[in-house]
Amino acid sequence: MHLMMMMTMADQGGNDVVTREYRKGNWTVHETMVLIEAKEMDYKRRMKRSNDGGEGRGKPTELRWKWVEDYCWRKGCLRSQNQCNDKWDNLMRDYKKVREYQRRMAADGKGGSYWDMEKNERKGNNLPSNMLRQIYERLEEVVEKKGAQTVAASGDGGNGGSDPNIPNLPYVMDRPMAIMQHEVQVPIAATTPLPPAAPPSTASPAPSPPLQSPPISYAQSLPTIGSSDSDTSEFSDSPAKRRKGNSEGTSGGTATAAAISKSASILAEAIRASEEREERRHRDLLSFHERRLKIEESKTEISKQGIDGLVDAINKLANSILALASHKNQSSAPK
Repeated sequence: MHLMMMMTMADQGGNDVVTREYRKGNWTVHETMVLIEAKEMDYKRRMKRSNDGGEGRGKPTELRWKWVEDYCWRKGCLRSQNQCNDKWDNLMRDYKKVREYQRRMAADGKGGSYWDMEKNERKGNNLPSNMLRQIYERLEEVVEKKGAQTVAASGDGGNGGSDPNIPNLPYVMDRPMAIMQHEVQVPIAATTPLPPAAPPSTASPAPSPPLQSPPISYAQSLPTIGSSDSDTSEFSDSPAKRRKGNSEGTSGGTATAAAISKSASILAEAIRASEEREERRHRDLLSFHERRLKIEESKTEISKQGIDGLVDAINKLANSILALASHKNQSSAPK
């Protein structure tokens, strides 16, 4: 007996109220085939709208599954959009498992076909146990057709040569390299004329002495520029600075060593104190056990002495009774 689930909805105008009684329970083969057909038609519809420039694939998921529900209802599949969504997810999961197994089996040549397996063998291979062949083939037809249409649509949209507003990809990739080569060649072309400028100055013998004097003046002015503390403070490699750096490093290392030594001494003192406390506690525990053993021994000795005294008293009492009995027997004997 299949239960029915009621759902109240408003129509597109928002005035009339439509009540649908959804069927619950396991899906029949007819309902499953109707759902697959609905998904196929929904995909074709959305692809057509996308190619026409409409709302297309950006439509919310809830509205798409509502369209699937309406299609299923027109075909006699009385299921809700949530039921259709869940069932489709389960179908695709099982379909992918079977498809991957079939492909792997065909490539390796190991194992039998999924359709030749028993239910326990399918479960042992982590495969769905109740996938029907007609449902699998219908899903394969829809999925393969959908993949081919998607590739074709993406191929048409990605052709940059057909649209003049979209630049060609190889041209875009090659253009930066040409620009870089051109930019590299320009500095080289600018620097190459510099060596030819030297021969005119050396060709005439008269200007040669004045050309040697400027290096001397620059060489003489360099010490004045280098005498500034601000310019040489960062680049100076004088022995004084090296000694200063070494002294700073030595002082820092000494401080660090002192801190480490102090920390080590504190840690050693704490460890020694802890060991002393542990030793003292151990001695106290041993003395406590010794006292307890002595008490137990004294109790045992006292109990032994008491038992011995009781045995002696019982023996004496028995002897006394025997002596009294023998005396009475003697006194009562006839003369």
